Amino acid sequence: MKLSTITFVFIALLSLTPFAAYLYKNLEPEKVSAESVFTPAAIKNGTSDATKSKTAEGNTQSSVEITKIADDKDTASKPKKVSIDVKYPPALNKTSPLGINTNEIYEQDASIPFVDLFRVSMPFNENIRCRKQDQPCLTSAKVEYDKQGWPKKLNGGKAGVFFIRNVSREAYPEGNYTVLYDGEGKIDYLQNVEVVKREKGEDTIQLTARADGFMTAALQIVESNPEKPLRNIRILLPGGICQGKPFEQVADSIFCKDSKYLSFKDHYKTILFNPDYLNFMKDFNVIRFMPMSGVTRNPAVTWDQRPKMDKATWGGIYGSRGAPLEVQVELANRLKANPWLNVPHAADDNYIKQFATYVHENLDPKLTPYIEYTNEAWNSNFVHNEYMQKMGIKEKLDQDALMAGYKYYSKRSVEFYEIWEKIYGGHEKFVRVISGWDTRPDISGIILAYKDTYKSVDALAIAPYIGGNTRGFRESETVDDIFHLLTDEKSYRSLNKVIDEIKKHQKLANDFGVSLVAYEGGQGLVDWATRDYMQHPNPLFFGANRDPRMADLYDTIYKEWRELGADLFVAFSAPRSCNASGCWGLKEHIRKDLKESPKHQASLDFINTNDKWWKWDEIKAVKKPGSKEVAKYLPKTDPDKPRIVIRPAKGDPKHFFRLENPQALNILLEGDSWDKRDISGKWQVKWDKDYLYFSAKVYDKEAKNDSKNPEDDDSVEFFIDPNNSRSKTLDKSNDFHFIFARNGKKATFGSGTSKNQKLDIPFDVEEKYDGYEIHAKIKWKDLGVTPAVKNKLGMDVVINDDDDGGKSDARLGWNTRNSHPVPSDYGMILMSGR
Repeated sequence: MKLSTITFVFIALLSLTPFAAYLYKNLEPEKVSAESVFTPAAIKNGTSDATKSKTAEGNTQSSVEITKIADDKDTASKPKKVSIDVKYPPALNKTSPLGINTNEIYEQDASIPFVDLFRVSMPFNENIRCRKQDQPCLTSAKVEYDKQGWPKKLNGGKAGVFFIRNVSREAYPEGNYTVLYDGEGKIDYLQNVEVVKREKGEDTIQLTARADGFMTAALQIVESNPEKPLRNIRILLPGGICQGKPFEQVADSIFCKDSKYLSFKDHYKTILFNPDYLNFMKDFNVIRFMPMSGVTRNPAVTWDQRPKMDKATWGGIYGSRGAPLEVQVELANRLKANPWLNVPHAADDNYIKQFATYVHENLDPKLTPYIEYTNEAWNSNFVHNEYMQKMGIKEKLDQDALMAGYKYYSKRSVEFYEIWEKIYGGHEKFVRVISGWDTRPDISGIILAYKDTYKSVDALAIAPYIGGNTRGFRESETVDDIFHLLTDEKSYRSLNKVIDEIKKHQKLANDFGVSLVAYEGGQGLVDWATRDYMQHPNPLFFGANRDPRMADLYDTIYKEWRELGADLFVAFSAPRSCNASGCWGLKEHIRKDLKESPKHQASLDFINTNDKWWKWDEIKAVKKPGSKEVAKYLPKTDPDKPRIVIRPAKGDPKHFFRLENPQALNILLEGDSWDKRDISGKWQVKWDKDYLYFSAKVYDKEAKNDSKNPEDDDSVEFFIDPNNSRSKTLDKSNDFHFIFARNGKKATFGSGTSKNQKLDIPFDVEEKYDGYEIHAKIKWKDLGVTPAVKNKLGMDVVINDDDDGGKSDARLGWNTRNSHPVPSDYGMILMSGR
């Protein structure tokens, strides 16, 4: 069949865009008409349960500019533009005060964002390692791949993927699923998949459920012609949509009496998004793409390393998964949702420039992007936190790795904003976001105050999560117990505690003249130590998330958020399955009934009864305070106040050396670089009436002990000033400097503590896979101290690291910034009786 004139014109116009280029490259002309094609933001009318009582705008004609995404080589060229008139739907989310986080792109995602299920599958080359017995090794190690990740030669092996893993069968529509592929070969299907029919280049399958109602689905390429390798696999939902009703999936054409039926099989390339997914996302004013983009633990540096449209799959492990920017912008345009966009922590300037350029030239100009450099830069669970610290140390922003990390995050964020401003010709058209830790306003203050970062920021973002009393949760027996802890004023991260932290951050935001927004938030019921779905207390968490009282909790936090003066609240998250890692989604899967989804219901109710109450032009117009007015938020050390409190050793003596509340060793005293896995550590002391118990854990990749002086090798130094003299010199009588060598058995002593030479201080060394631990107990009588509650002592700890023999390559300290500390450099320790 020949292409119609209008289709030909459409293809010609869109040929300049990366998204359209991808569509055109894979287009089946005889099956596509102009009416079936969705251009950015060109969806038809839809309805929303949350917005029935709101006044909707009528359809308007608007011009969408679509440009070619630039590669690294295109930095000097100006992309050409082409305008296409498209119809916009009613702005269903224009007045919504809530946003929503997307999910990671992977095979366990219960939000089912795409019509093509293969988009979220685990890449072939990531299925080499075997997992559980009922989940076989799908891919052979000898398989060869092309640049996009498709197997090009099996070499006698097989290549497989999981495209669904442990998701409720109810999340997927009933019916026959179409599997299309190019090339020659054969696909086998595993787990909860039944083959209905096979044809050349096309299989028909059905999905079945396990006894528990969940399912896992996988496929294997078992035969492939090396000359025409089997590739370009698509796994398509059954049915399609009716033209003009993009938020509703229908089984077949009989349900489209008044409009044209567009099957997923024929139009998947242009429909792209699952109607159920669009229907869920349409009610939110902002879509935060951080999870979908794969920013978390993403090592990308250059623009060429970004997720691309032609990649075999967008799923994968952390660091490899992520939907392309084109898809993120496309979803925002279709739903008229303001996109919240993040870039990887190591992205270079050109990456940021090209990213901003694409958004500027392809996002609906009526939309306002929220832009954020990386995600949770302060979170030590993420590799980007370590990156901040390394870069901060490298640029000599501070000796303390933690402080250096906070400062680098501030510095790089400002540079990030400045690149966007050059592309946009100012900052009026986007929102500059920087994030803080919801329970640490002191850190947020440092991040904003450092070198006047706040003057380049529009919004401080935090994540107000309710529920963190792990010990209490483990002792709970009923869902009622869980709700008691969630609302008990004394319980950690209870509703009232979280509201108190919001108040502190709102005051801080006011002091800096910025808006307070939530980049994530909601319930946070999780026990990270659990590994099994049914392990206690997980079933209680799941029950609480399904309980009507959870809706009341969400209603309260939303209302308190507004009443305290904060602005946008971006909930976490799009539908997700409940598992050992939490129950984070507003629904448990994309098709879950609203009546069984109290968090989603509460969110829709709040949207329906509250219009967006802030305006960014007014917020940006607020005059920022002077530097002196916010200087109080920069850290100051008071040597006359205790740095830490040490607690008594109680219970089983085997646990006296357990690191329960350790102090981090972050201050680089000597050396040019810092590495969390090669030169870092933590320490702790406990006490009883006879002994001081000292423990230190050192992270060190390689042991070196080849010098006469233990300070030149891997070792730990422990300084004690029993009378807390704060002296600027060592008195050589009651100042103590113990040195514990990694290969030693008895402590040696520093030159300034001659009295200590007579002491006999044995210690134990435990070698670990990632370093070593030192355990020593020191008699109080040897220190000339009678231990007592409220006693004050001076202490410090230094670790030495040698990697190449000879003298140590680096020294890292706790409180001191002097490589050879004296009592005035030590931190003050207060002895506690509890």
